[in-house]
Parts: sequence; C-alpha cells; structure tokens
Amino acid sequence: MNEPVRLPQKVLHVLNSAGGGAALSTIGLIESLRKEGIAACAVSHDAGTSEERERLREATHGEVLFTSLYWSNKKIRADRWKRPLLEANQILRTGWSRYSTSRVAGFAAQCHADLIHTNTILTPEGGLAARSLRLPHVWHLRELLGPGQPFRLGVEGKAFGRYLARHCSKLIANSRATAACVRDWLPAGLLEVVPNGIDIARFRMRSHASSSDPLIIGMVGSLGSRWKKHALFIEAAARVNPALGARFRIYGHDPSSDGSVRDDYVDQLRALVRKSGLTDRFKLVGHVADPAQVMSEIDVLVHPADNESFGRIIVEAMAAGLPVVTVRGGGAAEIVGAGVTGLLAEPDNASQLATLIEQLVRDSLLRRSLGRNGRQRAETSYTMDQCAAGVLRVYRVAMERPLVTQTVRLRRKPTITLAARD
Repeated sequence: MNEPVRLPQKVLHVLNSAGGGAALSTIGLIESLRKEGIAACAVSHDAGTSEERERLREATHGEVLFTSLYWSNKKIRADRWKRPLLEANQILRTGWSRYSTSRVAGFAAQCHADLIHTNTILTPEGGLAARSLRLPHVWHLRELLGPGQPFRLGVEGKAFGRYLARHCSKLIANSRATAACVRDWLPAGLLEVVPNGIDIARFRMRSHASSSDPLIIGMVGSLGSRWKKHALFIEAAARVNPALGARFRIYGHDPSSDGSVRDDYVDQLRALVRKSGLTDRFKLVGHVADPAQVMSEIDVLVHPADNESFGRIIVEAMAAGLPVVTVRGGGAAEIVGAGVTGLLAEPDNASQLATLIEQLVRDSLLRRSLGRNGRQRAETSYTMDQCAAGVLRVYRVAMERPLVTQTVRLRRKPTITLAARD
C-alpha cells in the first residue's frame, strides 16, 4: 500500500519586505495554509512600516525575524552614482549573503521548519539555508525577470536555470507572463504557475447607484515605485473631457510626506498635475492601508503599468465590482478580459487610456456589467483557497525533493531571537 504524500508541518517564509503586494499575498497564504494544519514562521528583510511588521507578526503568531537580506537585483532603481554605495552597504550588512544565510538557517532550525518558501526571486538566502539544512525549498517568482524586463539578475539564461535546479525543489510563478520570462531557462518539471489569491469576502460589491456626484477615477501605486507609470495616468486624466466632471486620485505611499520632504520624482508629478490644468480635479491621497477602503471610495480603477508580474490591485477592484482600465502587458492582461471584466489599452498610450476612461464615465450600464463580471471572475479564479490549493500541490512535490547539503562557513555564530515589538 502506497504511503500518503507528505505535507510540511511548518513552513519558514522568506520575504524581502513586510509591506507591498507580495507580503500581502504571503500573509494571505499563511492564513489559508493554517486551515490545512500547516504552521508558519517568517524571516523578512528589515523593511516595512510598524503596521506592516505587526501584521506579519500576527500572521506568524510572533515567530518572525527581521534582518538584512541580500538583494540580487541588478537593476537597482537609484541613480547610477548611488549604486556602488548601496551594494557596499548591503555587502557589509549581509556578508555577501553568507551571514544573512546563517541567520535564516538558524531561525529555520530554531522554529523546526521542515520546508522553506522564499517569496521573491531577489533574495538567495532561502535556497542557501535549505541546502545547508537539507530541507526542501520552494522559490516563488513574483517578478518579471530578464532582458527588457523590470528586474535583472547577475546570472540569467541556462546558467540561471542550473542555479535554480541546485537551490530549489520547485519554482512557482504567479502568472503565465512571469513564467514565460524564465520557462526556456529551466529544467523540465521545476516550474508551476499558481496565480495569487485574495480574501474576496473583505470586498463588498458596489451598487453603482445613480448619483449626481462626480465619478472618482483612481490609481493605486506607491509614489516610491517609479515604474508604476503615475505620469501616464496624469497625462490620460488631462485628456479626459473636463465637462464630464470626473475626478482623479492616486493612492499610495508618498515619500515626500505631502511635500514636506524633497523628492524629485514626486515633485515632477505635482508639477505635471499643475501644468496639465488638473489642480482642482486631481489629488494625491497618500497611503491607505486597507484596499477595501480604497475600492469603496472610487468608481473606476486605472492601472497604467504594463510591467506588473500579476496585478493584485486589479483583482481587488474586480472583487469590489469595479470596472478596470489597464493595458495589454504583463500579468494584468491575463486577469482582465477585454470588454468583459474591463477595458484594455496599448502600453504607454495616454490617448487610449483617456478614451476608455471617458467611455466608462459616460456609460453607467457598461460600468455595472464589467463590475458584475469582474466580481464573478474574482470569485471563480482568484480566491485564497484556490491559491492555497495550488501551493499545496507544489509542497507535496517539494517534500520529496530536499536539497543536498551545502556548508555555509561563518566568522562568528549569529544569535537568533524573535523580533521584538516596535
């Protein structure tokens, strides 16, 4: 009689931040896997707000370590003159990933984890720690990777595939677009596509009742993430007929603290708003922690970036019954069915975006139809239970493929402690 396929009892999740879409997806996954009897602990790069760190602590029942991790991303979004300084700083803090790996391995052993799940391709410590402990390792690719993509690594192509084959038991991609970037580099059987999921129940279906109030057209994206294409949204807003009365908002962290701190990128966006004559119709709202609140305040979501690996905010908008305008590119185009759950423009085309926004502002029946269809698609394709089921399939395979031992030599033994509360 065949023995049942084994699942891990406790998973160590490695994150490159306590904030952002990847962290939210990971926390949702942790909570869903707990229903299956799988406990969790986490190591996170020391980035994120106090609120975001507390959310991760709660999800892991306090078993979380915040420490410096090495980021392998070669396309650092900083001025070129700053990059050598940033690299030198992270080498000093992580020992070129050797010291940081020892902390991950030590914490995994302390927590009695029997599988490590790294939730970004940018940090190598999870795979290195798993090899040192002879544990299975699941690597989660949540970035568009390779030539012409937002993220580049020092090793790509077949060499990257060989590296992954040595350092992970299974590789998860969060969309077909993400998988397509690396599929030809990988050995057969390593890659699996598992779309992200969200807690649909948190989002109330909008009624779209008739109102004389102006429609609110919203974009969600941290102003610290320059690749989100905030300027494209502003340019599209400037092309929308002012007589329609639409108002425009960008939700997302403002590194300038509403202008009190100098930030060149945010200054440029504010200047573009003024130059476009949008001062009375455009607002930079700042960070709102609860996406459900954002969706309750807007009538249409616009997502102008074509270089997203998935597009979690799009699924959240559909869950709230909102129509979506986005572009044909990246994972967003997989989520939105053109003319069914939303409208699609060509990348970097402000005029097309404006035309589609105007179409939705003028046509309330179309807004309702797209909203209803979007909610249905979110319920049938992007729930946390569906995501967890896909990850469990991967875990069952990974548990049969523990990594071979790799010794990590240290100058001194690290001290591992649970994270103190802020």
